[in-house]
Amino acid sequence: MSSWPAMLLGSLLFAVATVTMAQHKGQKASGYRRAHRVQHGQCRYTFVLPELEPCPPEPGPFGGSNSLQRDSPATALHLGSWRSQQMQHLEKVLENNTQWLQKVLNQTSRMEIQLLETSLSTNKLEKQLLLQGHELHRLRGRSSALETRVHALEIQQQAELASLRGEKEQLQRLLGRQSGALAGLERTLRAASSNSSLLQRQQRQLLESVNRLVHVVAQAPASMKAGEQEFQDCAEIQRFGANASGVYTIHVANMMEPRKVFCDMETSGGRWTLIQRRENGSVNFQRNWKDYKQGFGDPAGEHWLGNELVHQLTSGAAYSLRVELRDWEGNEAYAQYEHFQLGSEGQLYRLSLNGYSGSAGRQSSLVLQGTNFSTRDSDNDNCLCKCAQMLSGGWWFDACGLSNLNGIYYPARHNVRKLNGIRWHYFRGPSYSLRATRMMVRPLDV
Repeated sequence: MSSWPAMLLGSLLFAVATVTMAQHKGQKASGYRRAHRVQHGQCRYTFVLPELEPCPPEPGPFGGSNSLQRDSPATALHLGSWRSQQMQHLEKVLENNTQWLQKVLNQTSRMEIQLLETSLSTNKLEKQLLLQGHELHRLRGRSSALETRVHALEIQQQAELASLRGEKEQLQRLLGRQSGALAGLERTLRAASSNSSLLQRQQRQLLESVNRLVHVVAQAPASMKAGEQEFQDCAEIQRFGANASGVYTIHVANMMEPRKVFCDMETSGGRWTLIQRRENGSVNFQRNWKDYKQGFGDPAGEHWLGNELVHQLTSGAAYSLRVELRDWEGNEAYAQYEHFQLGSEGQLYRLSLNGYSGSAGRQSSLVLQGTNFSTRDSDNDNCLCKCAQMLSGGWWFDACGLSNLNGIYYPARHNVRKLNGIRWHYFRGPSYSLRATRMMVRPLDV
């Protein structure tokens, strides 16, 4: 029970006891004691009701304050009535106080119950808080251990990562050295393969030439054996019985000396005289006007036969032209022109073509009429940009044009996006450098 209801109850009991003590004499005189009992739970409270004593009579008009006189019957009756009223009033006051006290006791009981419940809830909450505190302390301990473990793992991972980075750098350096070594080996192997292929081809061509000469000598007429016969081109050589492709000697009219040429006796009926060949980049085609006029290279390999010889050859008879192309993926195509003629040096070796057919494009990549030949030291094209200097080689550029079979030779994997390479626009586009080309002529009567 809280302190203030007990104090209130004690004050009330003290007041009632004081009234009782004040009137105790009257109760003894009358021999009558009134009491009031209150039951609260297991406790019982007994209250002694106070009794009023009669007030002394007021002095008469003729007597002093110490005079005694006898009460009259009316006065006694009036005094009894007054005492009865006072007693009733006190009983009512006591009853009201008792009811109020009962309410206070009831409220006190409820408050005691609430306080008890509150105390129980507080104890339960304190226990829960204590348990939570222990759990929090345990979790903090685990968290600290986990943080220590995580920190250790981070340090370990950083060390491993640093080690892996070092190994990666070492591997990259090793890979770089190996790549460089492999590239060097690849270049060496490619050069060796090219040289080996060239040697094999030259040996084969030499053997074929020997066999062919033996066959020609065996089958040639007497005048030819005696050295009296001169051949204008490969078509005449074939007519005299030479059917194997290889290097032969011709003597073109108006030319001072005979020339070595390669004759193709197999492609599309044979009798072709090669005027150009590109196959491995072994010959430099970045030449001046004089070189392209006289010719250069080896007829058994890469070469340019010479503009002057081709002019003399095609000016005496009607010739056709065949252009053969091969890319780096193994695809082959050709372009054939029914009529081909090359002008004189005074005409800047002007190209004249017609009658295009073949698989190297839907239309010709050579301008058919009126295109002059240009070199780096003799710009005769129709462009202010000097195509021979910009695109390299000697060719019929027109306004830089759609083709240039005498451009720079680019090896595999380096042959794309090369405007100055070996180009044929309608076969592989304007910037694809081809692997091999051949240009050859023969008379139309074949």
